[in-house]
Amino acid sequence: MSDTTTLGCWPACIDAIDWSVDGIIAVASEEQVELLLPQTKSNDTENESSPWRHIPLPVSWFTPEELPEKAAAPVPTYSIGEEISISAPVSISWSPPGIAQHRRCALGVLTSSLALGVWASDGKVDEAESWKRKLVVNDALVEYFSDANDGGSSLVGDVEERLRLRTRIRCFDWGPLLPGPHAGGVLGTHATWGRPVVAVANDDNQIALVTVESPTTTLGAAEEWSGRVVCDFSVGPEQEAVAEPTTFDEIMQQQRYVSQIAWSPWTTEGETQYSVLVYATNGDVRARTITYRGETIDIENEEVVYPDINPRYAGLMKWSPKVEEGGKVTLAIFTPDNVTVLTISAPNASILTRREHDLDGRWDEISGAIWDHTSATPHLHFSSLQETLKYPTTLSVSPSSLTPAPHPHWRDQLTDTQSLFSAQHELKGNVRVKIWGLAVSPLGDYIATCSTIHPSDAIEYGPPNERRTSIAIYRVSSTPQPHPPIPSLPYSAEGLAFSLRKWVEATPGTAPPLSTISSLANQLCDAHWRPGTLPEVPPFAGEEDIRPVIAALKQSIVLNPNSVKDRITYLTSLICTPDIPTDLPRTLLAYRLAEGMSHLPPSITNATPFSSEIATHHSHVVSLISSLISSSSSPLHPKTHPIPASSARLPSR
Repeated sequence: MSDTTTLGCWPACIDAIDWSVDGIIAVASEEQVELLLPQTKSNDTENESSPWRHIPLPVSWFTPEELPEKAAAPVPTYSIGEEISISAPVSISWSPPGIAQHRRCALGVLTSSLALGVWASDGKVDEAESWKRKLVVNDALVEYFSDANDGGSSLVGDVEERLRLRTRIRCFDWGPLLPGPHAGGVLGTHATWGRPVVAVANDDNQIALVTVESPTTTLGAAEEWSGRVVCDFSVGPEQEAVAEPTTFDEIMQQQRYVSQIAWSPWTTEGETQYSVLVYATNGDVRARTITYRGETIDIENEEVVYPDINPRYAGLMKWSPKVEEGGKVTLAIFTPDNVTVLTISAPNASILTRREHDLDGRWDEISGAIWDHTSATPHLHFSSLQETLKYPTTLSVSPSSLTPAPHPHWRDQLTDTQSLFSAQHELKGNVRVKIWGLAVSPLGDYIATCSTIHPSDAIEYGPPNERRTSIAIYRVSSTPQPHPPIPSLPYSAEGLAFSLRKWVEATPGTAPPLSTISSLANQLCDAHWRPGTLPEVPPFAGEEDIRPVIAALKQSIVLNPNSVKDRITYLTSLICTPDIPTDLPRTLLAYRLAEGMSHLPPSITNATPFSSEIATHHSHVVSLISSLISSSSSPLHPKTHPIPASSARLPSR
């Protein structure tokens, strides 16, 4: 698989690339968002010239219903973005899995018109026609603040203009996957799913938490996507802010909106989950604790100020995806002259340790940052827009300090690309590489860079169709990987398939032996499946919540150890040994599914003629496979006897 894909556009903003949990790369270009879907089938690279499928999303186009025309605002509330912008994307971010069809991720796109849209596929993800804007989050703010009693301060007194300010969105961040009663998941399957929540900051110094509902999250009860504000809070003004600014300097001192938001992973303490929401004001970084208890999400009243940190005009705020013991989370904040890494206690948002490192005299803004946990010591990779190749780009993060690490593999490769471009165009080394963002793969073992190359000693001109952006994929480690990847965090099937395919391509020689596949399946199962008593399917009369029934079925059918191993064996066989049949794990999975569904209460299986027909087919499947197993030379039972694909074959029939 090629490591570099070229797009015919230029990025529209910094941090312009994001990689979803289910393996899709999104790039924010000047007029649309480019989606790159990996070719993961065994024969894709034989028939396709590119290892990626490319889908453009026209995010700058809104219908009058999605973005109604508004009258011109008075000077105190006038916004160039809302009034005359072309709605170019200024920020993109994938949601956690679970919100879109088949429990996939949805894409949040904030445009220069201060409107936040949510895009998702309602069919096959590799078909452009299936991707649509499902929701404009601003509509939820309109509904909420139109009815809300104004108990806080505002920049304006007029009710109509106050509503205008409060329904503009300046920045956003998706909340991590809300923990359910059954924590964790395997291959992207969870027994229960929490509600998707997104934090948005408006133009009136407020932050709101918005839950997003879809036909998937409501189990088909709702036909359309919707958003609802569950809580909000106001950000206190700076003491030195000028109430009625007249000069440019006074205008810049006025605290009008939060410029950045970052939401930490969840930690658990007793029956309560905690996370930390940090946000940047004009002069500092502040935080509040978010609690999740009994299906209720709330914001603690106490605001914590992190002094002497001001990232507003400089860089990014990035949480480490790993949670340390004791409910500790780690945050990296980039300012104009240094990077600060904080270890924070999630239950009270207080700082436990603080480490700083200067940025070696950089003058340009930080354009991307990702955390690397592939080694025992975490590393922080980061890029700046124009000077990435001149300064260190990786820091080793120890409990007491930040120290520069050797140049990473991706940086060395970009240096080679710069030299090649210079030689091809006879520029004598007068070349500048702009890095627009970094993203990490679902398993954390690959880094994607978004870059453009330009001459540095001449005016660059040409038509827009000659613009090029390179999306390059590099291993985090430059050393070869002798063994298949074993992720330390929960993973999706798409994420595992991508890393497995890259490992197979990088491994010289023939396909790995079946013993390697069986060993890999055992290791993945042991690493992420949590043993426990499988629940009984609860009774259901047709009027109660069906979610406990679904959770019990998933636990007993899909998330039991034998099914998990068969699913992993099937997936790894498709990638590593596509020519070897996978009939056995597929048949055993079908048997367990059909046999488990037979335990559903009659109120579900006989609810409609269609459900009765499905139950009949399941009964036939159980009878057929049971007869096949009984006629085999080895007496096997799939519920109690896991069978590797390499050790048995079903008899032909």
